[in-house]
Amino acid sequence: MGYGKSMSTGRQQRMNLPVPEEIKIVPAYRMTEAARYLGASPSTLRAWFRGRSYKVAGQQRRSHPVLGQHGATSETISFLDLVEAHILHAIRRGYGIPLNRFRRAMEYLREINPDLHFLAHENFRCDHRDLFLQMEDKLVSLSERGQVVAEPIIEEGFKRLHYGQDGFASRFFLPVAHSNRNTIALDPSIGFGRPVIARLGVKAEVIAERFAAGEGIAEMAEDYGAKVREIEDALRWCNRLAA
Repeated sequence: MGYGKSMSTGRQQRMNLPVPEEIKIVPAYRMTEAARYLGASPSTLRAWFRGRSYKVAGQQRRSHPVLGQHGATSETISFLDLVEAHILHAIRRGYGIPLNRFRRAMEYLREINPDLHFLAHENFRCDHRDLFLQMEDKLVSLSERGQVVAEPIIEEGFKRLHYGQDGFASRFFLPVAHSNRNTIALDPSIGFGRPVIARLGVKAEVIAERFAAGEGIAEMAEDYGAKVREIEDALRWCNRLAA
C-alpha cells in the first residue's frame, strides 16, 4: 500500500494519505487506563501527548508534545493514539532512539500532514537509528527530513498489532503473564475497545466478574466455547490491572 508520490527535492509536497476508520479516533481511554495497557508511566504518557513543564537555570520552560493528539481530549486518547504511544514506548525500550530524533521525525510528519496517524499505519518502519515512511517502492527517512534511503532496515512489525483494510492498526494484543500469546486484545469495534478474548470478543472483565461470583474456569470455557487457556489469560489480565 503506497502513500502516493514522494516529495520533490528541496520542496515538500502534501501527499494523499489514507484516512482511518472513524471508530479508531474516538476518545476512549483515560490516560491512567492507557498507561496500564502499555505498561508505561501515566506521567510519561501525559508528557508525550501534552508536553511538560521543566526548569532550566531557574527559568520555567515547556516542551512540546511528541505525539499528536488525534481524537484526544485533555483526559482521554483514542485507540490509534494508544497504538502510537505503544509504538513509541517499544522504540524507546527496544531501539533506544533518542527522543529528540523522534521529535524531529514527528515534526516533519506534521509538515506533511498534521492529521497523520503514521505510527499506527502498517507502512511504518524503523531501525536502530532512524524512522521511515514507506512510499511506493521508496523508504523516506523522517529523521533526515525526506532523504530517500536504499539500505535494508530491520523489520520488527510490532507483533502485538494487527492492521485493518484501512492500513491502520485494528487490534492491539495485550501482554499476559510475560508470554507472547495473543489471547487478549483491544479492538475499538468490540466491547467499546476494552480487553476481550480476541478469538471470541468476550470481555475479560465479564470473565473476572463470573469467576469472583464462584463460577469455575472449565464451566465458563464451555459456556463461551473458549479454551481453558483463554479464560485463564482473561483472569490473569484482570488481576494484573487490579494489582
